[in-house]
Amino acid sequence: MNIKGLAFGAAALCALSMQSEAAVVFNNGGPNGVSGNETTGWVQAEDFSFAANTAVTGAGVYLAGFGDVGAWDGSFTYYIYADAGDTPGAVLQSGAVIPTVTDSGIPWDFGGNAWLFEFDIADFGAAAGVTYWLGIHASANFGIDEIYWVTTDANATARGQESLGSANGPWSTNSQEHAFYLTGAREVTVPEPASLALLAMGLLGLGFATRRCAA
Repeated sequence: MNIKGLAFGAAALCALSMQSEAAVVFNNGGPNGVSGNETTGWVQAEDFSFAANTAVTGAGVYLAGFGDVGAWDGSFTYYIYADAGDTPGAVLQSGAVIPTVTDSGIPWDFGGNAWLFEFDIADFGAAAGVTYWLGIHASANFGIDEIYWVTTDANATARGQESLGSANGPWSTNSQEHAFYLTGAREVTVPEPASLALLAMGLLGLGFATRRCAA
């Protein structure tokens, strides 16, 4: 029996059933520096969806303040909401996280630069074709510290929503699009059993032919 052929076949079959490596799976656009919406007195939310089942494992959002983000108190909470008629609905997942904060070097029109806040999300399985909302709150309370989610250029997704003093609404539109992305892995389609059997036969045949050539 050709061990190399069998090992190759097993590796190939395993690879077919695995997800792709974590990468940017949704990108709402980078900061345009034009405006923003306050994230300490409010919870701000943006919608997202995927064409395929996707595991969301992290996010990056761009925030700014008047002369950078020195007024931020170090607290940060994310929320993932179900959709309720183009507004955030029930909270599906939330978490208090410690973001990695990096100066993007992109100027914000009201002073300083846009800062990238990157954070992990406890694996969230987003179903294909379903709309969800990412909400963020950059404060330990709902005092207004003037930290803003920076805008991006208008796109085909719904405009952002905001909730004053609460993570649960009522929600109203802020009429803006905001700079953020999501990371994770899209689901890889596993071949049907018949296709797998055909692949296995081909791999075994390749191993047999290799052994004949080596004889």
